[in-house]
Amino acid sequence: MVAETLPPHVMQALDVYSKGTKAWFVDEQDAWVSASVVSKDVGPSSVKIVFENDEEAGREHVFEATLAQLEKTGGANLPPLRNPPKMENTDDLTDLSYLNEPSVLNTIKTRYFQRNIYTYSGIVLIAANPFDRVPLYEPDIIQQYSGRRRGELEPHLFAIAEDAYRCMIRERTNQTIVVSGESGAGKTVSAKFIMRYFATADDKETVGKVSKSGSGGMTEVEEQILAKPTLSVPPSATNPIMESFGNAKTTRNDNSSRFGKYIEIQFDKASNIVGAKIRTYLLERSRLIFQPETERNYHIFYQLCSGASVSERKEFNLKDYTKFHYLNQSGIGTIPGVDDVEEFELTKKSLSMVGVSLQTQWQIFRLLAALLHIGNIEIGGRGDATLADDDAALVMATKLLGISSSEFRKWIVKRQIVTRSDKIVKNLSPTQATVVKDSVAKYIYASLFDWLVNIVNESLSCQEEGLVETFIGVLDIYGFEHFKKNSFEQFCINYANEKLQQQFNQHVFKLEQEEYVREKISWQFIEFSDNQKCIEMIEAKLGILSLLDEESRLPSGTDQGFCDKLYANFSSPAFKDQFKKPRFSNSAFTVVHYAHDVQYEAEGFIEKNKDTVPDEHLALLQNAESEFLVDMLHTATAAASSHTAAEAPKRANVGKKPTLGSIFKMSLISLMDTIGKTNVHYIRCIKPNEAKVAWAFEPNMVLAQLRACGVLETIRISCAGYPSRWVFEEFADRYYALVNSKHWDPNTNPDIQTLCKVILDSYIQDTDKYQVGLTKIFFRAGQLAYLEKLRADRWNECAILLQKNMRRLVVRVRYLRMREITIRLQQVARKKMGIRMLEERRQEKSVIMIQSFIRTYLVRQRILRQKAFVVRFQAAARGLLARKQFANFREHNAATQIQKLFRGWVARKKFLAQRDHITRIQACVRRRQARKYLADLRSEARSASHLKEVSYKLENKVVELTQNLTYQKEEKTQLQAKTTKLEAQIQSWVQKYDKLDAKAKGLDVALAESATVKEELETLQKKHDELQADYQFSLEKIQNQDKEICRLTEALNTQKEEMVTLKQQPQRQASVRNTAADEAEVAELKTQIAALKAQLSLSLKNPRRQQSTNAYSSRTLSPSRGDHRRGISPELSSPRGRSPTGSTLSSFRRNSVAETAQLKGLAKNTIVYAEPEQMRPMSIDHVNALRGMDGEVNTNPEEAIHAILHDEELLEEEILEGLIRSLKMVLPNVQDPPLQKEVVFPAHIIGLCATQMWRFGYLPESEKLMITVMDAVQKYCL
Repeated sequence: MVAETLPPHVMQALDVYSKGTKAWFVDEQDAWVSASVVSKDVGPSSVKIVFENDEEAGREHVFEATLAQLEKTGGANLPPLRNPPKMENTDDLTDLSYLNEPSVLNTIKTRYFQRNIYTYSGIVLIAANPFDRVPLYEPDIIQQYSGRRRGELEPHLFAIAEDAYRCMIRERTNQTIVVSGESGAGKTVSAKFIMRYFATADDKETVGKVSKSGSGGMTEVEEQILAKPTLSVPPSATNPIMESFGNAKTTRNDNSSRFGKYIEIQFDKASNIVGAKIRTYLLERSRLIFQPETERNYHIFYQLCSGASVSERKEFNLKDYTKFHYLNQSGIGTIPGVDDVEEFELTKKSLSMVGVSLQTQWQIFRLLAALLHIGNIEIGGRGDATLADDDAALVMATKLLGISSSEFRKWIVKRQIVTRSDKIVKNLSPTQATVVKDSVAKYIYASLFDWLVNIVNESLSCQEEGLVETFIGVLDIYGFEHFKKNSFEQFCINYANEKLQQQFNQHVFKLEQEEYVREKISWQFIEFSDNQKCIEMIEAKLGILSLLDEESRLPSGTDQGFCDKLYANFSSPAFKDQFKKPRFSNSAFTVVHYAHDVQYEAEGFIEKNKDTVPDEHLALLQNAESEFLVDMLHTATAAASSHTAAEAPKRANVGKKPTLGSIFKMSLISLMDTIGKTNVHYIRCIKPNEAKVAWAFEPNMVLAQLRACGVLETIRISCAGYPSRWVFEEFADRYYALVNSKHWDPNTNPDIQTLCKVILDSYIQDTDKYQVGLTKIFFRAGQLAYLEKLRADRWNECAILLQKNMRRLVVRVRYLRMREITIRLQQVARKKMGIRMLEERRQEKSVIMIQSFIRTYLVRQRILRQKAFVVRFQAAARGLLARKQFANFREHNAATQIQKLFRGWVARKKFLAQRDHITRIQACVRRRQARKYLADLRSEARSASHLKEVSYKLENKVVELTQNLTYQKEEKTQLQAKTTKLEAQIQSWVQKYDKLDAKAKGLDVALAESATVKEELETLQKKHDELQADYQFSLEKIQNQDKEICRLTEALNTQKEEMVTLKQQPQRQASVRNTAADEAEVAELKTQIAALKAQLSLSLKNPRRQQSTNAYSSRTLSPSRGDHRRGISPELSSPRGRSPTGSTLSSFRRNSVAETAQLKGLAKNTIVYAEPEQMRPMSIDHVNALRGMDGEVNTNPEEAIHAILHDEELLEEEILEGLIRSLKMVLPNVQDPPLQKEVVFPAHIIGLCATQMWRFGYLPESEKLMITVMDAVQKYCL
């Protein structure tokens, strides 16, 4: 094949891609994905290799290339190979067999997911931010790394710090640790832990060194540098001050450092910390006046607004942050999980720790409040800027600054141009005036920041310079930045990173060169991406910074003019690889940095570079009434002037104000000079994801940072040389199996270097792929992977050979053992067969006898088992039958009970129906009898004498009915009490029945075994049924009595109606009989009617009710009755409109014979008729005499008596007319003697009246009544 004509190293590279070999392919989402070789086709002129994705089955990746391309590139365009799994978790990237971009990314990713955030890459430590708390910085961890060499423990910040510390002690040279990375990658935190390590680690090698592991081991300077967490009261430190005044919340980081700093930790001869010094770079001044969306201003302003005391708020006129323009532009004022009040207290304690008094702190906060009020100054106008004299923010700001309000206002809206002969004052536009106002604010804040740094340095630096022997510097600076819109700040940051990257490349190359020289190998200059051209384009005499300064010093300088100068100076072919002009923009320029091409917007470059304050404002501020402000500006200006003078070259710059770009350039050159004189250690901080989620990894983002921080460039430089190197002993020990054993037989004591030479000559034909040094063998990239593959193949062959021989040995041993065992078994078997034949005949008879006995035993056992089974079956069957019989019995018993209850219900229903029919028949019969009796009464009522007789009878009937009704009430009360008692007993028996029922349910299973329980249950059931029947009977009886009482009430009402009818009938009959024979009788009746009339009038004064509320009717009896032998004239009427005769007839109807018979029939089942009596008119004391309206009982009968006795005229008229004047004297008669009541009745009534009058204190009235009665008796009766 034509492929055989390829160079050996290309053939070697193609041989590696065998089936199953893993390689990497570019992916948009995961940056790189792994795939395995499925097939390889090497044709006459081309090569085709098919890979299958390891994560997505079925997805293929195809590599195709011509042999000419492979020969031209030396196989470099082949897919990058993946390292063996054993090496993918290595803690040093230089140990990888295949040192390529995807392998580096995969190793970092693998270790990150295993919670290993640190990885070495040669001299560089890569630190991935976990965004979570990890237990890697405890005091015991610090002590573990103390005194250990790099590589003995896992990669860590403390290992780098320990390495720097040991180099400083061993070589007595200064050290620098460069911590770089983008915002949010963890630079500041890493720098904190490095300084904490220096302050707390023990020196186990130096005799007499003070141990600092205890809580009190730190010196005062060390405590000032770091906030040691073990102290009960956290001391002030530089970090809280620097973070409050120099850090802010950004989109990428909630605590982003907006300045770079270089901290020198100073050590004495005993390697104890004696001081520290801080240098700051490029404070982001523009953040004071503007913050992008979701970002904040510097922390100190929000701390002041939240944590200021009441007096400070009143003095400084502080409000919520939303009220200040410099703080409310982004809409964000708080950070989740951060308490600005607590942070403010920590800041004040930190200031006190470094020597700032409380009075000075008050002045600082006053100055900060003035800056906030400057931001609220409102500048108006269209053409020329205007500012009101009484602007509240202006007045408060100038008051806090201690300057003239009018002067400050004047030079905000105007500027002064100084010529050789005159001064010209010119008005500013609103935009220009706003720029001047913001420039003053930025100048004051930057001066305050520089003053604080100076104060910190004075407090931390060693007072005796002779004590400082060495120092370790920690550089915490911005990483490479590339945003959608890049301005002057990003340009300066990337310029600084270019300088650092150049120094890093030179350092790495220097180390490699030293290694090669030390090993005395032949080497050539390593080509690497040198960024010197880019740096010269920036900082040369006609570089970008110089052109920017030139345009800034022109009065009419503009951003567009600056951009045009860049186009004019760098459009030549000499800068085509470093400078580009955007195709679609005339106000931007692109710089080709080592990490990425960055397009910068020229807008704002001039303003930010000048960042100067007019001389008028400077003079106004320097002559302020505030001594603190004047001293602060003087200190800051002096420090800046001395720093600039020390760094700037001696040239004619008199009269020129330094620009921000030139200041930064000089300070950066000074920093590089410092770093160049020290031994440098590098830490690259990586931000694994944009959302700051714990343990999340975004490959594309990490890969971009690896490129930006120079890690991949370092790897490329290493790959250009000899990145892999092995000591002779280690190499021979690992790869000796690749050659024949005669070369490494221990008995011959072979030479190690000769063995290594044999191995290399046997398998690596191209001598450029390795170099043999004095103690090491140096390999090109990929050679170790090739040797590893050969070693793996060799071990596989050896393993197969060993397996073959071991299997043969095992099978042979097994066969021989089985043969020997078989022979022995045959001998034993033959012996046993002979013995068996001898005993068979002897045992035959015994066997027959044993069989007979066994068979007998078996049959007997079978019969016994069958018998036992039959018995158990019978028992089960009988039990089943018994349970069925018991169930039938229970069912029959329940049916009987149901039938009994049903039959009882049918009988009761039939009885109730029959009783209802009988009651109706009785009512009909009684109604018929009553009608018959009514007819008789009507016939008898034609005579007045008969009417009186009937009236007397009815009165007796009413009395009897009243007594019967009283008896019924008492009986009903007794029945109700008895019913209540029975209900209680029934309830008790119901509860007992429930308990017994529950008990009976539990005894259902035992009913088949115990008849006594069943009888007891039946007895209880019977008792329950009897009690239930008694209860039902009592209820029915009560209900019947209630119905009977209602029926009696209806009967009485009916009798009332009949009495009305009877009353009308005699009136009609009396009107017909108008004969002369009855005139005397009629006159007598009139007299009686008059008496009745008087009684009726008296009774009407106390109306009585006819029905009771307790469902019993009460009868109102007439207080007097006339003689039954006397007639009542219908013409006479009651003085109140009611007829006495009608009242009498009504009473007669209410006391009818039928009703009396009904009442007595209920009690005695007989009807009793009243005997006729010859009675004179008499007064009846009846039951209802004291009842009120609607049958209600009159609870105060004495009032009724008082009413009767109080009406003297009516009482005298009733007694005189009814008892004396109309009294018919009874003549002596032997045949018909008068009754006692006819003789005694009038005197008894008169005596009763007199007694009642005496009882109630009517003595004068009683005397008057007696005199009147005596006169009437003498007049009418004697």
